[in-house]
Amino acid sequence: MPALILFGILIMLPIALTLIYSFFKISFLTNDFHFIGTKNFYKLLHKKDFYNSLQIVLFLTFIAVIASNIIGIIFAKLLNHENKIFIILRVLIFTPFILSPIVVGYTFSSILTDNGILNQFLNYFSIEHNISWLGDPKYALISISIALCWQLIAFCTVIYLACLKNIPTELEDAVKIDGASGLKKFIYLDWPFLAPALTINTVVILISSFKLYDRVLALTGGGPGRSTETISMLIIRTAFNENRVGFASSMSLILLIISGVTTFAALIYLGRREISI
Repeated sequence: MPALILFGILIMLPIALTLIYSFFKISFLTNDFHFIGTKNFYKLLHKKDFYNSLQIVLFLTFIAVIASNIIGIIFAKLLNHENKIFIILRVLIFTPFILSPIVVGYTFSSILTDNGILNQFLNYFSIEHNISWLGDPKYALISISIALCWQLIAFCTVIYLACLKNIPTELEDAVKIDGASGLKKFIYLDWPFLAPALTINTVVILISSFKLYDRVLALTGGGPGRSTETISMLIIRTAFNENRVGFASSMSLILLIISGVTTFAALIYLGRREISI
């Protein structure tokens, strides 16, 4: 009962208030509440900024799911040894996931500035022109993707490594006796055992990407020209800068539905894959 009460206050109550607020025109400055029905959702259908932010989030999510899972599997295979050095490396590789997203954002902002470490490193290879990683729309999304994946890869690696450790030694020995190695071993032995890890990692990545805010705020602030403004940043700007709380609540509700449906679909699809294997 105490757990249910806390869950209701901290989770369900804010969701319920968001649902209620989405049907009102609200100003917290004047405490005005006017019921307008579904007008907020109708306006949302014609808001270009929302579709722009949705495209940005979907792009970042796609990159994060693909890159984090692939690189996480590679690192897990490389670190799947019992040597003390590899044990230390496992601890170090998980460190990025422990860091606060805002810290990660500011760290990468210092690396990716025009005179940052990355451009200085590229200058050693006779690349004289400094690339504006955060100021050019072409590179800004790529920079955010790098910062996002860097942190998520650490989590994926640990989860994949845990699944690799659970593979019975009898099966490992049987595969060696059959002469399978390298790619064949991965396809027929490792990959089936990594199915639960793939489900966990994909769901965590989806949730992290859809609510992406901290890293983008520290890196680009949504710029240049709102080319990297995620839905979470748009909601914050609409609610607190423009004082349109009801409209921001409708966006929050749509974001909740999109992320919920996507995550649920991933759970169903990947769960069926686990059963089939």
